Amino acid sequence: MRLEGSQETLLITLYAKAMDNRATPSILRDALADDLVRHIDYDFERFGLGPSDIRGLALRSRIIDGWTRAALQSRPDTLVLHLACGLDSRVFRVDPPLEVDWIDLDFPEVIRLREALLPQRAGRYRSLASDVMEPDWIERLDNQRPVLVIAEGLFPYLDERRARELVQRLIERFPQGGQLLCDLYSPLALRLLRHATMIRATQARIGDWTRAEPRSLEAWHPRLQFVDEPRLSEVVEVAALPRAQRWLFKLYDRFEWLRNLGRVARFRF
Repeated sequence: MRLEGSQETLLITLYAKAMDNRATPSILRDALADDLVRHIDYDFERFGLGPSDIRGLALRSRIIDGWTRAALQSRPDTLVLHLACGLDSRVFRVDPPLEVDWIDLDFPEVIRLREALLPQRAGRYRSLASDVMEPDWIERLDNQRPVLVIAEGLFPYLDERRARELVQRLIERFPQGGQLLCDLYSPLALRLLRHATMIRATQARIGDWTRAEPRSLEAWHPRLQFVDEPRLSEVVEVAALPRAQRWLFKLYDRFEWLRNLGRVARFRF
């Protein structure tokens, strides 16, 4: 099966998690990602990932995993909706109780690849094959409980208008409320991303955004409220990293323009 464009970028994050797993110490400890990379016939080195890319992508997933666990501990009846899931093994890393409803959604080609490569998951887990921007799949979801929407690595590939439409559609569908976990990038960051080796290797299209401050998203819908974003240097796993990598994350936390190069944020609605 051949992946192209934005679909191929799922291999970037998979490879980063595998490389993090082989590092000492590992931030994410994603042994399943490591195993997948060893069995997929693909030249992953063409992405040109450096240590900061690998650690940054692993840390982003580590933060979202933690928020996901906390949300399910607070409301076990929450529906987890993992958008553009790719080959992410989050459901295995978080390992929620089997009665938790968890949906991994991606393009049909990606879901077929996912079902061929990843182990089966017991309980109320299921995958859904659809373009995330198609409206029909949202209308089929059970909306009589809260939802946790995970949009990691999705918004950079959508224009701001399309991202806003998607979030508005989800908020309107779930009157019981929920949370949105996502990453955001400034216009400068997106310009840099377009020219990054990893993106040029896939020829993926990067979307256009006019802003990246988390609070600016509150204008998308009256119910959408920014909750928080992490200080990366204070994540427990960062303390064990080599000194140079710890210093980079401290620098990131100190300067607003650096945070705009890639922010992880949590919202409620």
